[in-house]
Amino acid sequence: MSFRSFMSKVWPFGRRSEDYGYDEDGEPAPFASAVMRRNRGSSGDFPAFLSSAIDRPGIGGRKERDEVLRARLTLRDLFTPTQPVTDRSSFAGRLPVLARLIELIEEQRSHVVLYGERGIGKTSLLHVLAEVARDSDYVVGYATCGAHSRFEDIFRAMLREVPLLFHGEVAPTAAESEAGGTIADRLPKGAFDARELAELCANIVGTRVLIILDEYDRIEDPEFRQTVAELIKNLSDRAARVQIVLAGVAFNLQELIGYVPSIRRNVIGLPMPRLAGDEVRALIEIGEKASGASFDPQVARLVGALANGSPYLARLLCHHSSMKALDAGRLTIETGDFLAALDKVVDESESRLTRTTARQVRALGVHEDRDLLGAAARASTTPDGWFTREDVAHQSGGHGVEQGIERIVAAEIIEREQEGDEVRYRFRDEALPTFMWMALARDNLRGGNPEAFLKAVAA
Repeated sequence: MSFRSFMSKVWPFGRRSEDYGYDEDGEPAPFASAVMRRNRGSSGDFPAFLSSAIDRPGIGGRKERDEVLRARLTLRDLFTPTQPVTDRSSFAGRLPVLARLIELIEEQRSHVVLYGERGIGKTSLLHVLAEVARDSDYVVGYATCGAHSRFEDIFRAMLREVPLLFHGEVAPTAAESEAGGTIADRLPKGAFDARELAELCANIVGTRVLIILDEYDRIEDPEFRQTVAELIKNLSDRAARVQIVLAGVAFNLQELIGYVPSIRRNVIGLPMPRLAGDEVRALIEIGEKASGASFDPQVARLVGALANGSPYLARLLCHHSSMKALDAGRLTIETGDFLAALDKVVDESESRLTRTTARQVRALGVHEDRDLLGAAARASTTPDGWFTREDVAHQSGGHGVEQGIERIVAAEIIEREQEGDEVRYRFRDEALPTFMWMALARDNLRGGNPEAFLKAVAA
């Protein structure tokens, strides 16, 4: 199959509108799910939810066997790829990382920076950390940072979580304490700095406070970051019963907090690794146990291979595969369901590409570069997305890598950065690696033996 033929299969340019519901024979299109039927003149075909918002069967949805409906309601929550895990019962793997994080907080009284690539499960880990900390009577404040977050707003909100009765200078029977006052009430009405905040926190007694700032990498204001660094230093110097956990997309500790020598002793960096194979299997087993559905062993292996350690991709593949089986009224997820699910995954990942990226990849048009792009996509699974020629050679077998990469650079699909003798590369569109890897995997799986594909990926 030529590269252009391949791209014509995975690119929707020129599709007819009717292809999005039923094919020419009047059958549902391969990627049309049970709940996305086009209206063909009959009320029974009109799109409808399968259940109500309170998780009861919907009056407009089709009738399903009780066990299939229960499995659907369960799996769509467990395998939701667009939302983090917020319940420890759904939390798969990562237990060593969680245990280390708890140790740093509890035993070393340290402030922690959790860092790693996008979609690697940092937010899910933080939600579970917050849950287990509250179980141990920690007062937990959780905030998701934005580009324009303000220091005063975030930390005032954090201290509203701490009842005033934990202030060492306020009697538990004081009127303001009994009226539901919080530590935030003792902050200045306007702006305040790290020193003032640390002095207030040093008066907290009778509990411990954990402040979690997620997506810290989105903060654009350097003054905000500097103030947080000063706060960490002041909290440590005063032995305050308040600890801070920062989390964000970064390759190392310094990328998130900068080079601040004065706080290096007060902060410990904790990298977030990719899921191991047994952790992906544990994720699948949680879904099987909760729903009563079962994944064919080959499907479980395919999920592990294509997820490439990404919790997001693992959940996405499990979600679409299980929904395909349930649409057919089955509780066993088979290889055919997985292959059909790849169509949806490719469509979704393609929709995230920019128009420029779409044109560039189509213009490349070189058959042998198709597999090289797939190898580069796998090689790009690093915290910062950068990879080397050696990384691509490891994924591709090493044939024609240097010339192929230069063609892709010339097509402006990837960028090159050189420092001394070191040359590294990165995709310009961060959505492209997932699209290429999923599309190429689908093409290879349809054209051959899944077992042969698994062996090739493992090699």
